[in-house]
Amino acid sequence: MQFRHPRAVALLFGGILIGMQAAFWLLPHRSFSENEKRVLAQRPAVSAAGLADGSLFTDIEQYLSDHFPGRDAWVGVNAYLEQVEGRGAVDSIVRGKDGWLFPAPLSDDRQTLQDNMQAITAFAQAQTVPVYLMAVPSAGAVVQDQLPALHLDYPDADMLEQARRIAGDSVHWLDVLGDFQSADDPDTLYYRTDHHWTTAGAYRAYRLLMQEQGESSVMEDTFEVEWAPDFYGTSYSKSGLWLTPPDEIALWSDPGLQAETTVYDGDGREPVVHEGMLFREYLEQADKYPVFLSGNHARVHIQTNADTDKRLLVVKDSYAHALAPFLAEEYSTIDLIDLRYFKRQTISDWLRENPADDILFVYGLSSLAEDKNLQWLA
Repeated sequence: MQFRHPRAVALLFGGILIGMQAAFWLLPHRSFSENEKRVLAQRPAVSAAGLADGSLFTDIEQYLSDHFPGRDAWVGVNAYLEQVEGRGAVDSIVRGKDGWLFPAPLSDDRQTLQDNMQAITAFAQAQTVPVYLMAVPSAGAVVQDQLPALHLDYPDADMLEQARRIAGDSVHWLDVLGDFQSADDPDTLYYRTDHHWTTAGAYRAYRLLMQEQGESSVMEDTFEVEWAPDFYGTSYSKSGLWLTPPDEIALWSDPGLQAETTVYDGDGREPVVHEGMLFREYLEQADKYPVFLSGNHARVHIQTNADTDKRLLVVKDSYAHALAPFLAEEYSTIDLIDLRYFKRQTISDWLRENPADDILFVYGLSSLAEDKNLQWLA
């Protein structure tokens, strides 16, 4: 191909390069991406060690990528181009119907799942109180009518059956997958733009726990519901599909229940004491999901005025956060421990000092199959 005006083409190309360079240096660099919900790379420090091991060049590459002029727009354009090309998944996110963004099916590597279930089972066998396990399936295994016509199969049923077999009779197994699949409205149990269950999904799981315990659950009409708009979740942040409409977060609260929440981090900071279990200040931020229990922390302690003296220990990932207000109906004291951050002692050591009447594991199946922190149980 021969250009009629090669000099003009060269000048145009050079102008674009100079313009992009100027934009990179002149435009302000952000520290946080609201769309991607992550801290962006900061200017790397030059060091002899970084030069020697090559990490400096990796850091420079990440810095240039994170602060490329118009990054959000380019990420979005690339994501939609991949959709036009027929790629059903973008960065581990499957674009479904009606604005659904599903986490892609889990890997078929079962070793971590087996190791974690063996750790939970051994821990449960050493306890003198009931141990319950709530393994939450991925949205794609439940909301199947919203998946695209062509997609990889979700292995949740097989993986959960493997976990149940390992647990045996040592753990009270809560069949969340079976219960959710039998729901009349499975679309309401998960967010479209996030991997978590909705508050309605958490309430249904709470009822399943009460059924396993032989107790009646608090009726749905006991709760007042407040709707918080413009929630863009983790699936949205990973997808680059910026035109996807947002979700709403439903905040359920029982006017007759009082609770005080104390948040402990594993870095020695002073605990934060908060009235209630909803941290509404997060509704004004880009990441709104920490409205439930202020997000991820080493330990969260909840003291309630529930008409009981029962204590509950929850070993969990972030699925437990929306579940906590319902558990607070049944226990006067709840401690929620996240093993990703709780490193000062094992759960067994913790229980010797802080005995519980019930122990509940709440994990998304993805965490149960990938998280390697369950070694801190015993």
